[in-house]
Amino acid sequence: MKIFTDIEDLVGKKTYHDPRLEKLQKRAKSKKITFVSIEFTNSDASVCEGLVIKKSNLINYIISDLEKVERTLERNSDNEMLRRVKDILEKEETIFSHFTLKDTKEIKEYAFLTAKPIVIFDVENIEELLRKVLEITGYISFFTAGPNEAKAWLLKKGESIIEAAGKIHTDLARGFIRAEVYNIEHLDKFANPQDAKAKGIMKIVDKDYTVNDGDVLNIKFKV
Repeated sequence: MKIFTDIEDLVGKKTYHDPRLEKLQKRAKSKKITFVSIEFTNSDASVCEGLVIKKSNLINYIISDLEKVERTLERNSDNEMLRRVKDILEKEETIFSHFTLKDTKEIKEYAFLTAKPIVIFDVENIEELLRKVLEITGYISFFTAGPNEAKAWLLKKGESIIEAAGKIHTDLARGFIRAEVYNIEHLDKFANPQDAKAKGIMKIVDKDYTVNDGDVLNIKFKV
């Protein structure tokens, strides 16, 4: 995932050290742990999924979008959505603050920067910043764990377990049979998988299951 930033010190890949995954690694006794990472770039914001910017620079992005929508309206003055966008920007507010992530897909073709999720940078620690970025861009984390590796994966909120399986490997999605699922928040409530099943903590789900943040997946498949 790429995020645009005007903070020079942020440029590059940053790892989100999710404490939940560290806890899972200890339980599974995994040899390796792999966290999710976010790539921050200071070029081509149009291809990024969000922005992390200085508060003082926000007005510049608003003005840039306003100039773009005014030029577009000169050619398409009857576009009600664009007139709404213009009204928002003239109030020095961002497009994203008035549209949901789903709504902004309708205006994606215009590549307005303030239609993207925006996090204002402050002096908070990097882990809190990364958590905010994931949240505002609509991502959740799910986990897998075994003797060799405990790993965190990113998935869009509302996506199915088939889509999660595809993130791990295309074969898992193609040959999906079922999955064993429990949420990491229940890790302290059972001693082993058998105990988790007996207590109803670990569930067997089918391809229609919607993955939740913190879910630990064990996917059964056949190809």
